[in-house]
Amino acid sequence: MEPIMPADFPFDVVAFDLDGTLADTAPDLTAALNHALGVLGRPPVPAEDVRHMVGHGARALLQKGLAATGEMTEDLVEQGFPIFIDYYLEHIADGTTIFPGLEAVLDQLAARGVKLAVCTNKAEGLARRCIDALGWADRFDALVGGDTLPVRKPDPAPLFEAIARCGGGRAAYVGDSITDTDTGRNANIPTVAVSFGFSDRPVGELDAAALIDHFDELIPTLERLGEAGDWLACSICGSARFVARQKRGYVQCDGCGSNERARLLWMTLDKHGLLVPGKRVLHIAPERAFAERLHAIWGDGYEPVDIDPALYDFAPNIRKIDLVEDAARLPSDRYDAIIHSHVMEHIPCNITAILYHLNRSLKPGGKQVCCIPIIRDGHSAEDLGPLSAEDATMRFGQDDHVRTFGGADIQRTLGMIFRLPESYDLTVAFEEATLIRNNIPRINWRGWSPNSVLVLKKEDLLLTA
Repeated sequence: MEPIMPADFPFDVVAFDLDGTLADTAPDLTAALNHALGVLGRPPVPAEDVRHMVGHGARALLQKGLAATGEMTEDLVEQGFPIFIDYYLEHIADGTTIFPGLEAVLDQLAARGVKLAVCTNKAEGLARRCIDALGWADRFDALVGGDTLPVRKPDPAPLFEAIARCGGGRAAYVGDSITDTDTGRNANIPTVAVSFGFSDRPVGELDAAALIDHFDELIPTLERLGEAGDWLACSICGSARFVARQKRGYVQCDGCGSNERARLLWMTLDKHGLLVPGKRVLHIAPERAFAERLHAIWGDGYEPVDIDPALYDFAPNIRKIDLVEDAARLPSDRYDAIIHSHVMEHIPCNITAILYHLNRSLKPGGKQVCCIPIIRDGHSAEDLGPLSAEDATMRFGQDDHVRTFGGADIQRTLGMIFRLPESYDLTVAFEEATLIRNNIPRINWRGWSPNSVLVLKKEDLLLTA
């Protein structure tokens, strides 16, 4: 069950970076680094320089310290790392201080029902030790460190994990470095940057959703970001709330239920001027998120179809079509558009013939707006069976799939049927701000993916009758 959003606050979860955001840990990190460097015969690094080296974990800090004082080799890192860790564990909060105003802000957020998390590149054990030493043993609902998962920031997975451990919901992130703002952008989560942290560049270059100079400003800033709703909105229904979907993070709209590819289909239909009355459109395996909306726009011109209409009782006037049997019977030059998403991997016959007949049924100037799942660096494969459910799942990822489409050979498969772009880049068609606002994860922006949406125009067909 999804948590109920606090009535008087727009976020369920607020996650924080640790070093340079929650606490000024530079004095103790500097002491540990210079202790290790001294044992290795190196001079100390000035404290102000160390502040700009923090953010990628203890090993990276030692590597930077060695590089700043002479040659950096992995042998020296291996020698110095346990020295650094042992010293730091003994002195982890000797000089560390909490930034002004933070305690009051944490109290206010907790009082409003907001879950609090720490998402840091500091090793989880070190982060836990530091938090406990600062008197925060029971302060945070979740802690994800740099070694908690196989990946670390700026990969969004640690931030997603921290949010999930808090029960999920709408989230914001607070950090001090480019690593933090990149993490927030990669997660499509608004990130507030603090100006008093350890950034290695001017804070104005962090491209955060907002910048604060004191923690007194945090709650009003989060309220403005969340309640304005100008940073995130579903392209279909306008909702600003997204919930977790499987392992893909917070991509499912809590309003209409759309996932990222459904929103991208809608955006593409709009981009090509199709969301206007008077069109005739064939919609194969219609999406629940917008079937009724499309019917409201196109009326009797909207024709939802599927091989099993009973699964789509939400789609007005849906009828049965078995593309294996019926594609050749489709009338020619009938449709302004044909929509299909994650359909072609299911059809147990020659896929070229299916795509040809769909193209034939388009009016001159008509378009297929479709999502054909393409494995980014994979190769295409097909087996028309018979296949057991186990074999199909093992080979093609799902028990009712008969093929995969691979990005590595897409030009030699689909590209021999239709004229395709040499590379897939959503930023050619949409501004980055639009993709962020509509919660289209960055992994889908460039390069083929299972969520790549194509516009196959009638004139793009390379085959002749």
